[in-house]
Parts: sequence; structure tokens; C-alpha cells
Amino acid sequence: MHDQVRDLVASLPPAPRLSDVVDAVAGRVGKPVRVVDVDGPGWGGLTALVAQHDHEAMVLVPTTAPPLYRMHCVLHELGHLVRGDTGAPPTTQLGFDSWVSGGHVCQRSLDDRPDLVGAGGADEHFAEAFAYDLAQVLLAGTVDADERTYG
Repeated sequence: MHDQVRDLVASLPPAPRLSDVVDAVAGRVGKPVRVVDVDGPGWGGLTALVAQHDHEAMVLVPTTAPPLYRMHCVLHELGHLVRGDTGAPPTTQLGFDSWVSGGHVCQRSLDDRPDLVGAGGADEHFAEAFAYDLAQVLLAGTVDADERTYG
């Protein structure tokens, strides 16, 4: 576990929830962080994105994402914020204009599209490791309950 992740985990309350992680990341980056479920435009290969403005950061996720996948997407994008990935102004029409206008965007796409602004290898590796480590913390203790319920 990376030191930044370990420090963040140490600041969480017992039995933390995703909202606790969002609040802890907001404290680290020095501005509010909102998670916004967005419906409407086609996401295509895009899985989530973070739009950073001077006054706040927003993690945008599709409303259709199943809960566990949604959690992973949010944690991944929070990892970009913790790492300090600044992104860049969007270079293409994303269909999320009202959300990202005037901001810098880090986004992850399952498609290899050069017109989308993304984070590079080390940034993506950190965000994935962050998401994995924090998911382990958030889901701790749920496996036994699930096994008892479902046999």
C-alpha cells in the first residue's frame, strides 16, 4: 500500500463508507469533491471522469453503473485527485459540457482514442492501485456476511 493511501486510510472512521473516502480526498486536495451520477449522453468506452475546477472537483459516473463497478470508478478517479493528476481541458465534445466546461478533465476510456485526454501509465497504475486498496478497506467484513447469506 502506497504511503498516500495508508495515510488516507488512517484518517477514515471505523467501518468507512465511500462518502468518507470522498470527504477525506476533499480534505487532501483542499476543495469539495462531488460524485455526480450522470444520465443522458452516450458514455461509449468512457468509464468515468473527474472534472477539476478551481472551486471543486466532480467525479462523473454513469447512472447505469452497477454499485460495485460504480464504487471502483469513483475510487479510481479519486486516486487521480490524490496523486495530483491535473488533466487538461477537454479536446473533444464529451456530451457532458455543463459539467466539464471551464475545467480540466482526467478520463479513462476502454477505447484507445487519441482525441480523449487521459492520464498516462504511472498515473493509471496509481489510480488502479488506489481503487483496489480502498475497496479492500470499504469491503472488509462483507465477504463473511455474503458467504453466510449465499452459502
